[in-house]
Amino acid sequence: MIRDVSSYEAYLERYKMFWSEEGDGRPPILSEEEFRKKFQLLCECYKTYRDLMRDGQEDKAAHYYVNVINSLENELAIADGSDNCLR
Repeated sequence: MIRDVSSYEAYLERYKMFWSEEGDGRPPILSEEEFRKKFQLLCECYKTYRDLMRDGQEDKAAHYYVNVINSLENELAIADGSDNCLR
């Protein structure tokens, strides 16, 4: 199992594993530059999510996770990459 999800190589490996079937809304493979930008955006989104939770805005945090973070995680083939964004 891949632990560090922040590398492009790890992304390509996850993509092949998670999106093995064509169709069903499979996103296109990102270029390395697109991956880096979207991964950085995901890390910023995790911070926003943590800030909402810390401020007691659980409903807003849940909505934000479902509508923003979840789609980025799917595009990056990450189940949860928040541990990789705390550095």
